[in-house]
Amino acid sequence: MATIGLSKPYYALYNASGSTVTYSEGGLIGKATEMTLELEGAEANILYADNGPAESDNQFAGGTLTLSTDDLLPTPMLAILGLQQEAIESVDGVTTEGAAWIKYNDAQEIPYVGFGGIIKAKQNGAIKWIAVVLPKIQFSNPGISAVTQGETIEWQTKELTATVMRNDTATHDWEWMSTPLDSEAEAEAAIKDFLSIAGAEVGKAKIDESRVS
Repeated sequence: MATIGLSKPYYALYNASGSTVTYSEGGLIGKATEMTLELEGAEANILYADNGPAESDNQFAGGTLTLSTDDLLPTPMLAILGLQQEAIESVDGVTTEGAAWIKYNDAQEIPYVGFGGIIKAKQNGAIKWIAVVLPKIQFSNPGISAVTQGETIEWQTKELTATVMRNDTATHDWEWMSTPLDSEAEAEAAIKDFLSIAGAEVGKAKIDESRVS
């Protein structure tokens, strides 16, 4: 199966009470352009018996998600990075409705979130869609990279990185991946169900908090 596309990066705030995990206040981060999941290598723990390896244990040791989007809109930015905003008011020359500063300071508390995205693939000539969910991650503050415009436009996307962790359920899940599905809508529905999101749009979401992992 060859990967040929990526879409629909969703997030939802992660909440845990003992081994019960729930999600809330989710939505789309933006439009995805690239996603990479790099796993940290865990050294194999091998038991030797009769002069040879008899048992081996090699468990998940953490990972890093790198996500690029066409844009990072204010609402999901505030949510996934734990930021605050302050209205820009009564400033001569500023006329944009809803203009505000987004503040990075000591009050910032970056939350744990659940993340989901859809991989588009081709299998035996047929297009398939795979839902991928990382149940518990934590994003890092993004840097700034920009290039001045020249004779031709150089497209510049936003890049986010996040630490991938085990969740707090009894089995400590760190990744869920669907079997190949027949439509993008099916994969999107599966992700929204997992993250308790209903009717989500970019930067907005109606939440169904009934789902418990």
